[in-house]
Amino acid sequence: MPVQHYYSSFAVGDRAAAEFQATIGLELHVQLLAAQKLFSAASAKWDGPPNTNISAVDAGLPGSLPQLNPECVKLAARAILALNGQVQRRSAFDRKHYFYADQPLGYQITQQQHPVGRGGFIELGPLDGLDYTKRIGIHQLQLEQDTAKSVHGVYPGYVLVDLNRAGVALAEIVSEPDIETAEEAALYVRKVQMLLRHIGVSNCHMEEGSLRCDVNVSVYRSGDDRLSGTRCELKNLNSLKVIRGAINSEIDRQIDAIQRGEAVVQETRGYDAQNNRTFATRSKETAPDYRYMPEPDVPEICISDDWIEQLRNEMPESPEATLERMMTQYGLSQEDVETMLAEPGCTALFEQSVVGRDPKRVVSWITSEIFGQLAYRSQRLADSSLSAEQFAQLLDALNADTITSAQAKQALIAFMDGEQHTVGELIKAYGWEVISDQDELRNIAERLLEAHPKEVAGYLKGQTRRLNFFVGKLMQATQGQAKPQDASQIIKNLLEARR
Repeated sequence: MPVQHYYSSFAVGDRAAAEFQATIGLELHVQLLAAQKLFSAASAKWDGPPNTNISAVDAGLPGSLPQLNPECVKLAARAILALNGQVQRRSAFDRKHYFYADQPLGYQITQQQHPVGRGGFIELGPLDGLDYTKRIGIHQLQLEQDTAKSVHGVYPGYVLVDLNRAGVALAEIVSEPDIETAEEAALYVRKVQMLLRHIGVSNCHMEEGSLRCDVNVSVYRSGDDRLSGTRCELKNLNSLKVIRGAINSEIDRQIDAIQRGEAVVQETRGYDAQNNRTFATRSKETAPDYRYMPEPDVPEICISDDWIEQLRNEMPESPEATLERMMTQYGLSQEDVETMLAEPGCTALFEQSVVGRDPKRVVSWITSEIFGQLAYRSQRLADSSLSAEQFAQLLDALNADTITSAQAKQALIAFMDGEQHTVGELIKAYGWEVISDQDELRNIAERLLEAHPKEVAGYLKGQTRRLNFFVGKLMQATQGQAKPQDASQIIKNLLEARR
């Protein structure tokens, strides 16, 4: 087992920061939202029971032949168009040879030489948190197979292999080395993540591994060629925080080595987030020779101009355009719109529900109550049974004081559980009619005050929190059918009348 050499993050100081600069390039591995795998008809649901969603191709069985899934090509083409790049009229696959337990074929089918997409860029600026504008180029976007999943620690001395993920379609997005700071890198990843979610190409959940990031980092002295530094690759960074920490740690390590007169060795490195340090995993000398060769079993992909133009016409509004439009049209904050953009289908739910209603109330219910329920259920909005029509009914009933806020939350839960009845039918079924008769509420409140003389005395002595006690009791007595603001005002008036 190779020795792991660790390096902690160094404080390089202003002088070193001015003397050195960094060159950074990113490789993003994105799982595509195709129902089937890249080269087989097996389901792409990799998180099912182990080794249930596999085919002979995925398992690397002799005699099995790959058959390209056209949906994956379409998703990859959508991605490169959204990234302002060009879909290639002709693209082809290669074999990348290496042996590992999670690669049953003994090679990966990828697109090293002739990718499906080239060019493009991501623009960063003030809306992204920078005080300047930065354009980061896209070198290429290639289709490739994902590997299987290695499972450690189940049986001592053994590594188990789950082939569900083997053959799932990935789009590898390779940036140009245009990035100069860890913050730019993290913002670039976040923007690509938001973009691909928005156009329905991938869910890009880094915590699940559907978006994985490799980073190439080198440093050079100011004034030198920005590509003159020795590049080190940081593998498998799985969150924006980790990306920032790993890059900063690696930049500091390389600067420290140069200042001490040591050579920076080209190698692959990992990142220990807990101790904020990088460690060597593989040197250039031990890196495998992948022996790329054209894939003989998969024909070239030939795409017509008409097909590309049709796909371009089907593309939705860009996230940047949606952000600016919704902020202007509905008076929403940037944070609210970005929060909705991060959840596929959320902006559509908002725009279908907001007509004739208060935009801020609609977005508040989406980002607090609906998102809260989704988090509780570990569910995505696209998988929820809640419809825009049901949500609109709920908002209208709330606005008309037909139901209380507490009852509206119960209705939301019912809708997300699959309830098909209307809000009006739920009100009748559960007896949710709001008690608006002020005399009835006052009589209930009077009885509560008589039943709790100690709390009344406490309020009159200045313990104003006793008011909340009585409001809670009244809401309990009316089974939530009183409006909290009405209950509060009535009880407060009765208490003040006793002074």
